Amino acid sequence: MSLQIRLMREQDIAAVFGVQTQAYVSAMVEAESIFHARLRAAPTTCWVAEDAAVGVCAYLMAYPSSSGKISSLGSDFDPAREADSLYLHDLAVGTAMHGCGVGVRLVEHAQAYALSAGWTTMHLVSVQSTKAFWQKQGFVEVTALSPEQTSALMTYSGLAHYCVKQL
Repeated sequence: MSLQIRLMREQDIAAVFGVQTQAYVSAMVEAESIFHARLRAAPTTCWVAEDAAVGVCAYLMAYPSSSGKISSLGSDFDPAREADSLYLHDLAVGTAMHGCGVGVRLVEHAQAYALSAGWTTMHLVSVQSTKAFWQKQGFVEVTALSPEQTSALMTYSGLAHYCVKQL
């Protein structure tokens, strides 16, 4: 496996959308146009994993945020001017690379970026029974949520868990 993690580019969006449709149930698939807007809003915190044989096989879309701020499903990124956290909004791995550690490598890459920026946490919403994966990466579920956080969490299909990792 010859895997490279690099910044996402506009020309990657079609492949990224394809990975999303492989990874998520239909109620969780976000419009391709949202990917373009998010990439424009946070171009330095959106990455793809590209395999020499498979091409773009996974991605992670994140943005500079404030601890405790949960993004609703389908919302645009709103990067914080004075960020203290990296919000990992969307990590997906295509079926061809399941079980190869690609998701872990993307999370490690994001964490290195967050540490270099001086941020103190990373946070996310875990969906589709991925809580155990995130716990293995050092994330802890936060259950004491404000009404605003609960409302944002309810936009996700199925069980959703807000999780935080201290850096």
